Amino acid sequence: MIYVLLGVASIFAVLYIFVELTRKPLEAFAYKALASLSFIALAAFVVIDKVMIPSLYGWFLLGLVLGLIGDLILALRPLNKPEDDKTIINYGITFFGAGHIMYIIGTIVESAFYWQSLLIGSIMAGLIVLGSIVLKFQMGKSRIPSYLYAFLIFVMIGQTIMMGNIHGLQTGYLLLIIGAILFGISDLILAPIYFQGMNKKILIALNLVTYYGAQILIALSLFYL
Repeated sequence: MIYVLLGVASIFAVLYIFVELTRKPLEAFAYKALASLSFIALAAFVVIDKVMIPSLYGWFLLGLVLGLIGDLILALRPLNKPEDDKTIINYGITFFGAGHIMYIIGTIVESAFYWQSLLIGSIMAGLIVLGSIVLKFQMGKSRIPSYLYAFLIFVMIGQTIMMGNIHGLQTGYLLLIIGAILFGISDLILAPIYFQGMNKKILIALNLVTYYGAQILIALSLFYL
């Protein structure tokens, strides 16, 4: 069953990416909801199967649900006025940031909190601040929320890397690390799309492929942990 759900999640992700690249906002919104619901279904199957084990499963499922909400909020951007763009982005950042907090809590429950993850988060957030200044990102009121979000996502990535280092790169931890890193890559690609107006289809495709790859792998990792 897990592999059927994995196949469904992958198919819906591909369908959504295709529709998004055709620039049909209303259809894209519907397919995005289906794509995001499918990776939640993948995680929910594992959580239900392992419900008696008090560990990271519930926290990660909450993170995925918050990701779904963030997805749907950001999908509203093309349907609203340009002056509402940064407000919508900030709401999306809020839900995705909360999702990363759930992921971080899940890694702590599963393993421990590692101070190295704070170091990774601080260094990467600092580099992103510097990069946004050098590249002259037009961030407006999204500047501070974006910097805080960058810190959170790289703390999360640091946590998964440290877990793999401590517990060994068994399948579950390896999938989780790859998923977390893909999440970071997807957001790095998203930054120039949102804040430099670089709406090239290749960038949008790369952002979506890495994002859905990330969420699907994070969901799938629960099956092996």
